[in-house]
Amino acid sequence: MSTTTTKQPCQCLRTKNPYGATPQNADSWLPGIHMATSYWCLRTMGPAGPDDHYVHLARCMPGRACYEQREE
Repeated sequence: MSTTTTKQPCQCLRTKNPYGATPQNADSWLPGIHMATSYWCLRTMGPAGPDDHYVHLARCMPGRACYEQREE
């Protein structure tokens, strides 16, 4: 069980910077992401999620209707 208190992004959020990274090691790449980075959703394969709102590190967090928690 994880004792991390930081919020984790949706497991479907991807960006080119950590391409190939898995949601399980997201802690290693999240702090270095630049705000101008492009993101996409694995569920839609586009810049908007299933809820038709844009995806971004700041938006794809718990509370969003389409959010999927990463599996431990």
